[in-house]
Amino acid sequence: MTMDDKLKSTLDKVIRLTQQNAEFCSELRKALQIKPSASSVNIGAGITSDVQAIREALEIRANKSIAYDFIQHQRLRDQLIIDNLRMENAALNLQQDEKERFYTFCVNAFYQVENIINYYFHETYPKINDLLYIVEYYTASEVDNNGKSYQFKRNKNRPEQSVADIAIVSKSSALCNILFPGERNYKLLLSNLRNVRNEGAHRCMVIQSEASGNTHLHNFFRKENFNSIRIALIKLCNAIKEHIGKPIKIENVSAIVVSKLPGACFVEFDDRRSKIPDALLKIAKTYEEGDDIKLLLMDGEITDIVS
Repeated sequence: MTMDDKLKSTLDKVIRLTQQNAEFCSELRKALQIKPSASSVNIGAGITSDVQAIREALEIRANKSIAYDFIQHQRLRDQLIIDNLRMENAALNLQQDEKERFYTFCVNAFYQVENIINYYFHETYPKINDLLYIVEYYTASEVDNNGKSYQFKRNKNRPEQSVADIAIVSKSSALCNILFPGERNYKLLLSNLRNVRNEGAHRCMVIQSEASGNTHLHNFFRKENFNSIRIALIKLCNAIKEHIGKPIKIENVSAIVVSKLPGACFVEFDDRRSKIPDALLKIAKTYEEGDDIKLLLMDGEITDIVS
C-alpha cells in the first residue's frame, strides 16, 4: 500500500520544518526519542551537519550524485545534499510506481536548482541594484508560448530587497542566458522542472498519461528520464561552480556623441570610439554631435543610455 498524496504532502512539510526550524526539530526528536548526534548538538540552527541522522530518519539508501563541496554556506550545503539524496532515493525506490518516482525525482531536482540559482546570484551580485539590472537585462527578450513578453520588471510598490524577492522563473531565465546562451532546450528543461513542482503529484500523473492541456509537460515526461535530469543538474552545478563570484562588470561612463548618421550613432569614451547598439539608436538620435551622454556598460559593452 502506497502513501496517499495528502500524507506525502504532510510528511514533506514536517521534514522541511525540521530543516528550517531548530526548535521544532529538537522537539520532534524528543517526541520520537531520537538522540541527537554530537555534531548536531554543537550547531544551533538549520538541519546541521548531521546528514547521516537525516538519512536514517528518511530511510534514504541512495548515495549523493553531487557533493556541493563548493558551497561555502554550511546550512545550504546540507540542504542541497539532503534534497539530492531524496532525489536519488526516488530513483532507487522500485516499490513505487515509476511515474511517481520520476515526479519525486524531478521535484527534488528542482529544489536544488532553485537553491543553487539563488546562491549564485546572492554571491555574485551582492548589491541589489546590480542584481536587478542583470535580471532585467538578461530577460529582456523572454517571451512565453503565446509570444507575450515576460521580462522581469521591478516592483515599484514593493521594491525588491534581496534575491529571494525575484521570481524563480526570471532568475532561471536570466541565469541560462548568462551561462548557457543559445541553449533554448536546456532553459526549457529547467522551466519544466519548475512546472512539475507547481503542478503537483496528481496533475503530473494525469499529464504523463495524456496531454491534458499541458503539451509541454507531456512532452517533457515522454522525453526526459532519471539520467537526463541528473545530467542537467550536474551541468548547472558545474557551470555555477566555475562562474560564481565572477560578476559581469557593470559601470556608468560619460561619453561624447562624435558622429550621427542616418542609421548609426558613434560615441567616444575612455579614448575609444564605439557604435551605439541599434536597439538604442532611437534614444541616441535625440542627442546632437558634441553632446555629453551617459552610458551603462556591461563587460565593456554599451547596454543602455542613462537619462
